Amino acid sequence: MLWFVSKESSVGGNFSLTYRGQNWLFSEQPKQLNLLYIGYAKCPDVCPMTLSVVGHAFRELSNEEKQKVRQLFVSVDRDNDDPNDVAQYASQFYPDFLGLSGSREQIDQLVSQFHARYVVEKNPNSYLGYSIAHSDNLFFLDKNGLVKTTITSPRSPELVLKTIKENL
Repeated sequence: MLWFVSKESSVGGNFSLTYRGQNWLFSEQPKQLNLLYIGYAKCPDVCPMTLSVVGHAFRELSNEEKQKVRQLFVSVDRDNDDPNDVAQYASQFYPDFLGLSGSREQIDQLVSQFHARYVVEKNPNSYLGYSIAHSDNLFFLDKNGLVKTTITSPRSPELVLKTIKENL
């Protein structure tokens, strides 16, 4: 008897969100490698740290490599993160990073599709009055949006750069 084990991921796939309030579809302009991070723009710690690390890694890529890879940041804070603010937030870490938003249904579909999680909690001790606990995964997606690999925290620019190069 011959057994075949596929290494193909079934996590991920095509998804639709908004970029600066306009419809955005992953499959319309996929890169060879797409990094995805799910969080929120008002996050006080984990999100800015992750995007900063990825930004440092992107600065080390060659121009040819930069043409083949992109970073996507998706905010789950639909009620408080304006789509333009999300786009601006992501681009602060590297000019080509895309900050995406969407309807509650679109966001929840994406979170489910990538087996991520988030919970909005009222928190009177937070400067926002709430906090969002969320998965801390940096997903590496192929041109079809399927997960090739994932890095969890703690991360370093060197690890992100190495993982990008291994997957290009």
